[in-house]
Amino acid sequence: GNRNTLMGISDSKSDWYASSIEMVTSPDTYPIWRTRRPVVVVLTDPKKKASASTAAGADGGMDAEDDDNDEEEAAGVYHHHYRYLVVTPGADIDTAHGLPKNKLFESEDGSMDEIRDMLTKTKISHGSLMNLGAEEHPNYGTTSDDFGSSFPVTLWENPFLESSSSSSDDNAVMRDAYSSSREFSMHSSSAGALSIYSEATSIWHRGGGGAAMADPDAVLANLPYRTLDIDVATASVSRALPFSSSERMDDGSAPSSLEYTSDGILIDNWNATDDVTFRPYRVREGLAQARTEGQDAEMASEPSATTVDEDIAMASEEKTEEPPPLPRRRIVIVCYHLPVIVSKHPATGEWQASWSESILAKTVGSSFVSSYDAHWVGTVTTRSPVADDADRNALKSLLGSMDCTVLFFDDDLRDRHYRGFCKQVLWLAFHHVDLFDMRNPAFSLDLDAASSSSKSKDGAEAAAAAGETATTTGTLYDLRNSWDQRQVGPWWEAFNIVNRTFAVEVAKMVTPEDVVWVHDYHLSLLPRMLGDEEKKLRGPSARLTKKIFFLHIPFPVSMIFKEMECGPDILEGILHSDVVGFHGFTEARHFLSCAKRILGLSHDSLEGGLIGVKYQKRTVVVTMSSVSIEPYMIDAVVQLPSTIDGEAALRSKHAGRMIIAGLDVAQYLSGVGLKLSAYEKFLEDNSSWRDSLVLVQRCLIPGARQLDEARTIREIRMLVKRITSKYGDAVIDYEEIYGSTLPIDQRLALWKASDCLLNTEVRCGLNLWPLEYVYAQKESDRPGIVVASEFSAVFGVLNGALRISPFAMEDTLATIDKALTMSKPEREGRYLRDIDFISTFSSAQWIQNVLRDLQDQMIDEQRNDGSEASSSGNQNTAEYLGSVRDEQFTRLDPKSILSAYNSTSRRVIILDFNGTIVIKQAVDSFLKLDGSAGDAPPRAVCQSLEKLCADPQNTVFVVSGDIHESLEKAVGNIRGLGLAASNGSCFSPPMMEGESTRTWFALDLGVDWDSVKNVAIPIMSKFTARTNGSFIKIAHSSIGWSYYSCDPEFGSLQAKYLVVELERALGAYDVRFVNLKGIVEVIPRRLNKGIIVKKILRDVAARDNNAGVDFVLCMGDDISDEKMFTSVFSFVSEMDDDYVNVTPSPQVSQLSRGTLLPASKSYLVEPQSVRCRNLAAPMFAFTVAVGKKPSHASQFVDGAESVADLLVKMASGTTDAYFTMEKGGGRHLSRFSSDLAESDE
Repeated sequence: GNRNTLMGISDSKSDWYASSIEMVTSPDTYPIWRTRRPVVVVLTDPKKKASASTAAGADGGMDAEDDDNDEEEAAGVYHHHYRYLVVTPGADIDTAHGLPKNKLFESEDGSMDEIRDMLTKTKISHGSLMNLGAEEHPNYGTTSDDFGSSFPVTLWENPFLESSSSSSDDNAVMRDAYSSSREFSMHSSSAGALSIYSEATSIWHRGGGGAAMADPDAVLANLPYRTLDIDVATASVSRALPFSSSERMDDGSAPSSLEYTSDGILIDNWNATDDVTFRPYRVREGLAQARTEGQDAEMASEPSATTVDEDIAMASEEKTEEPPPLPRRRIVIVCYHLPVIVSKHPATGEWQASWSESILAKTVGSSFVSSYDAHWVGTVTTRSPVADDADRNALKSLLGSMDCTVLFFDDDLRDRHYRGFCKQVLWLAFHHVDLFDMRNPAFSLDLDAASSSSKSKDGAEAAAAAGETATTTGTLYDLRNSWDQRQVGPWWEAFNIVNRTFAVEVAKMVTPEDVVWVHDYHLSLLPRMLGDEEKKLRGPSARLTKKIFFLHIPFPVSMIFKEMECGPDILEGILHSDVVGFHGFTEARHFLSCAKRILGLSHDSLEGGLIGVKYQKRTVVVTMSSVSIEPYMIDAVVQLPSTIDGEAALRSKHAGRMIIAGLDVAQYLSGVGLKLSAYEKFLEDNSSWRDSLVLVQRCLIPGARQLDEARTIREIRMLVKRITSKYGDAVIDYEEIYGSTLPIDQRLALWKASDCLLNTEVRCGLNLWPLEYVYAQKESDRPGIVVASEFSAVFGVLNGALRISPFAMEDTLATIDKALTMSKPEREGRYLRDIDFISTFSSAQWIQNVLRDLQDQMIDEQRNDGSEASSSGNQNTAEYLGSVRDEQFTRLDPKSILSAYNSTSRRVIILDFNGTIVIKQAVDSFLKLDGSAGDAPPRAVCQSLEKLCADPQNTVFVVSGDIHESLEKAVGNIRGLGLAASNGSCFSPPMMEGESTRTWFALDLGVDWDSVKNVAIPIMSKFTARTNGSFIKIAHSSIGWSYYSCDPEFGSLQAKYLVVELERALGAYDVRFVNLKGIVEVIPRRLNKGIIVKKILRDVAARDNNAGVDFVLCMGDDISDEKMFTSVFSFVSEMDDDYVNVTPSPQVSQLSRGTLLPASKSYLVEPQSVRCRNLAAPMFAFTVAVGKKPSHASQFVDGAESVADLLVKMASGTTDAYFTMEKGGGRHLSRFSSDLAESDE
């Protein structure tokens, strides 16, 4: 094949991936457009052979020898899709192609007839330009002469649209395509496309603008495409041309109507529907039409040599078979506390278990249980100790019969995990208690209030008396009156071990088709660790289970969350889920804010009302879903004698008084103290209520936060005593209950007997008791009223509740009075607002809704990564090409790089700076832990660059958008490394032996930069004064306003306004504005990184008497690097072109003091010829995007860490070398081994 047209790679020593680029004919110098021969990058795909073998083996008409041949064909053919775009007006037309400029725009009448004739001669069908007057085609961007002749500025080839509208005979194009599918199937085999030839003609055009069409993205994306088959083994256009029997000549040869170039390449004809390069498109569209008519839906994906009628008959027979029943999907519910109640019979020693009231418990008869195979994993809390292995085995067997897997931990580890890290760090932080407030005795471990504190206290006093410092072991008894940061380390270690143990156990039992649902903060690292364990078991590229993480407590604001040293790891652990759920929008809003301000992650609205967070090339769905009670359970318990008797007892005990009910956990944030204070004030201000009102308050003491509970109980008792001393015992009925809940029959008795429920929670998570209270009023003649704190989660659910702020005493008193005196009709109206939701939104419905959100996430994920089957008949052209493109845009294999690197000798390596070799935090992150934008790469990267630059066969450049002083400070000391700063507007050649200082040169881009500065700097200075953390950066050919270190939201907002003002003020200058990576830049319109890349490649290729380049590696991470990728292929296409046809690089001038280079020195003078020797030799060109995203690059790596790892491997010459990021501090996720976690089971 022609070296300047195709680049092929075939190497038996390494695995290769298939990839291609989209050919972009953007102008180097506006408005000159130069259409070159496209460069197609082809890398063989080892997976092709397996798929070819499978497809061939399914065809019973092939023998073993044919199978082998088809394998080779499938593995050696690459299908390249392309389209034609013609830019017509104002161009200096190459007269060799019959379109002289004087003819194109001459003003005599009849000129259109001559132009049509010339277009026909040049294979551009005149039918495409027949009716392009402004009145017929108003959507085309056009140019006109004074006599009304009008031409489209840009014209895409679309023969099928034109044919279908102009000729009734041509309407049969798609129908005829279906009839030719038999020949298509016979010749394409498993490769899936015809083997054809094509060559793009090179024509000069000049013009600008574009078609102003309605919904242009959809129109252009669905245009017809041509297909070119490339023989990977020879890096040439495939020579086989299958034709149908009707198309062949009598002697079996190709049709005589085909035209070829002098070297035997088939010519494409503009808008010619019968060109063979359109054959795959026509067949695909024909099959799509056939599917809509109810014909064979499987023929395209499994082509064979049978007739079309036989295929349809076979498909019809297959459709008559009954589809196999779908397997019930398995869901693994993981929660630290299993929703079971376990007890041990005191006499027999037999263990007994039953489901608890939890929303996670197995509900008999629910639609969820009937639709899914559910299994629970967690721990159990028992009053009787689990003494030995016999007890453990008995519990495992008992709970196993209930579809539960129980995990056991020793007391010390459990204490450090649950009572330590979960309750003393996470629970407080998630309830908006910051580390400073933890010094308050209400939150810290006041050991004097603990009954078991004497041992610790005596030990500490003894140590103090001996002049020693008490050591910490990570137990609860190490903390005294104030917060001790030393405890967090041992607690965090235990938190990791417990989460890892869960991950190991769950990974053993799940498959990729299962769903894992993790509940609450105790296991917030589990989604991440479970993914790690699955990769260990099934391989690093294995498909993982879908994961849901649901939080049942509040989520803090970012300022609180940032105080936790482990905060980023907690966030990342949660974000490894596919769906993150909360009970209310407030918690979701705080989570999104933390993700943005701590990790720099942005969020978007998704189809269907979901919110998506982009994390590691995935979209994590954030959902809000409230849950109600189990109505059938309430209905059953209400009829129990204990409930009826309990209600009667309360009414009898407090006869003649209205009852205010209160049920709270005796902890500081429950707000019981505020409730009692308000009640005391209410009685003080309303003496008439003292003889007709009672507060029935029940306080639960679960023992989860013993010291907090002890302090809160002391405060409550003091307030109760004060109230009764003033107004008597009859005004308050107070009891304390040990445990985490009041039995349901006693709760319902209290709800039915009371006139209102008073809730004064300060910060809390899910609390279903107010919903239970409303449902209990179902049979009441005078429904009770809920008075709910605006800080409670339930307030966002109940529309009929009265709102209070527990801190606003006067408003609280007025609301209590309103609730007590409210009329019956208003009570009934408020009850009706909520009863419908409470009655229908059970836990089963809540689970179904969350799983539906997971399903929507999977659909969105498939839509974004193009993972829908490409054989689907529902895909339009854009979807089909998009799926093909996504399949071909593959992750870079370091083995490919090393193999190519070791087999070449004239190598060019071009690397972006920030985000590519410098590992940066996201701009949206609030705290930039790695400092300003001028940071240096990791030490391992610098060492690798030094080794690569020391090789005389390498030319290595770092291209940055930063100023040259910062770039030189970061990597300027690496000898042999070339630098290009300010997006390539200035550069410094590699510093060689004997040179002590760098010499900088600048490109002349034709902009009066002093005048631009005079206008731009005052505007930027105004924004700098108003935006804390921002500053102005002045480079040789750019002026930047950096907001990288600002508040991410405020900085981004200010940047948008700044661009608007700059555009208005600098409209007369030839500049443009770039807003990337936390900086707004004003740069010359012509400037892009591709200019310096092409200049470097041209210079290296011209050395040693035009020896050329045989290895190119170009890597970048954002949109400013896309021009680097396209410039690499533009350079390849011009390697044997005439110099007069090549757009020269801008002139160069010396910018800084240093060694004065002679005029003939490299990089200063453009080589007079770019014709290279050894064009037949293989060339390896790798354009690599950092991060998977839409890009002109041929392949991608995951992140800057992957770039660093690749450079380390290249420098060491082996794939066994790895890059290790130096992580400091305790905030990074600790990696504890699986066997360590298992040992604690």
